[in-house]
Amino acid sequence: MKKLKLRTLCSLAAAVVFSAAGTATFILRPPYWVAYAPVIMALGLVALLQYIPAYKEYSAAQAIAENTIIRIQLADMRGQTEWDIEEAEKLRETYVICISAFGVLLGDKIINWGGGSDKRLKAVEIGHDYISIDYGTKENNQNVRLLYARPGEDELAEIIMKFRKEANVVPSVAG
Repeated sequence: MKKLKLRTLCSLAAAVVFSAAGTATFILRPPYWVAYAPVIMALGLVALLQYIPAYKEYSAAQAIAENTIIRIQLADMRGQTEWDIEEAEKLRETYVICISAFGVLLGDKIINWGGGSDKRLKAVEIGHDYISIDYGTKENNQNVRLLYARPGEDELAEIIMKFRKEANVVPSVAG
């Protein structure tokens, strides 16, 4: 998530800097400004064209993270020294999977359904050691299968209720 935010902010900063440089070039008119202006404006346009999809991806990741139904911690690392604890915290943030009604966030990768895309969540199956999610369009079905230790009955009932309420999908419980 931090990588997505950083990429969004860097592309926005680049677009602002090139816009300011282009404006300054037109106002100050330095020598050979006619040659500089198109190059600066083209770079500003490229930065803006990179910002738009980065912002959409970041906002989709933010929606998934804020509306998480299931959060899977991939690794639990514990250290003996202070340095190891700090390093483990950084890694713990990196290796998290968030599943929501909008999609799945795998670190900084997004599997998106809903929220403007034509993909829809179709089915969720929770097994003893996995969670299987079917999504896609009418013509193209896709499946994500993640390792997931099934929780106790109370937590499982809460997860099923959240999927039913937020995504209009009733998860099936295998075996």
